[in-house]
Amino acid sequence: MNLFVQAIYLSSGLSLAYIFFLYRSNPLRRLPGSRVTISFVVGMIAVIPVILIKQLVQLPEGSSLFTSFVSAGMIEEGVKFALMALTIWRFSFPDLAEPLDFAIYFGILGVGFGIYEDFSYLFSGTYSVWQTGDIGQFHRALQVLVTARAFPGHILFDSLAGFLLGRARFLTDWRVKGGWIAGAFILAVALHGSFNMIAMYGGSIPLLTYVAVLVGAFLHLRRRALEHSPFRATIAYVKGETSDWQYQHKPAEYLFAEGFFWPGKPKGGMYELFPLTLSLVILYPLLVATVYLLERATILLTRL
Repeated sequence: MNLFVQAIYLSSGLSLAYIFFLYRSNPLRRLPGSRVTISFVVGMIAVIPVILIKQLVQLPEGSSLFTSFVSAGMIEEGVKFALMALTIWRFSFPDLAEPLDFAIYFGILGVGFGIYEDFSYLFSGTYSVWQTGDIGQFHRALQVLVTARAFPGHILFDSLAGFLLGRARFLTDWRVKGGWIAGAFILAVALHGSFNMIAMYGGSIPLLTYVAVLVGAFLHLRRRALEHSPFRATIAYVKGETSDWQYQHKPAEYLFAEGFFWPGKPKGGMYELFPLTLSLVILYPLLVATVYLLERATILLTRL
């Protein structure tokens, strides 16, 4: 039990900083905590259908290319996209007001998936050493696994795909919308599979370079999204700097949207961190335990 709990908190610690920076990546607004929590929990729950599909389909042993892009990329991203369609896609205004919102929500869904994956690797990878009682070997194994899992993966795949999905979400032509959604899925699978291939054959430096490129792409898309943000346009409209308005909702609706604090600033400090910290400290271990038990039950049922 001690190893189980330790793995839980180590895996949550690896992703807490990523959640924090993604949540704060919009300087104009803080997204509603309830929707952020839903996205995170849905990401964790996505583990269960992924395990079920892999157990039922019994994919053939293939090359690392097949494993990276099909077994991992297509199946995992397919499940995440399906659950996204049932949750984030259905969020209404003002919870979902611009493409950047979608990128943040979907990125946090990716964190939920990845944070459980981190726990699974840490727990299973150190369990046999833990049983032998060799503390020195255990800490060496744990250090290697923590270092390997420190690279952000799912959060980058899904937040980048989220920009394309966010663009699709606010389009009216379903043919164009479908093209953007397909492009987002292909992008997520390509990024996921490439990450796995580099991790297997490239080593730490190429993987770090790849992650840096993805972070740069995220920052570039974030900057462009902020330039076209309806909240930035609302500020300019209220200040009288422009009379042009081309967004779906009226300026007053954006002005009073939850989390938009202009002319002040989004609340920070303990007010912002306390709910997230509380959920990770108290609720997250219970959620991990629940998903873990469901995953074990899923595997046992598919073997009957």
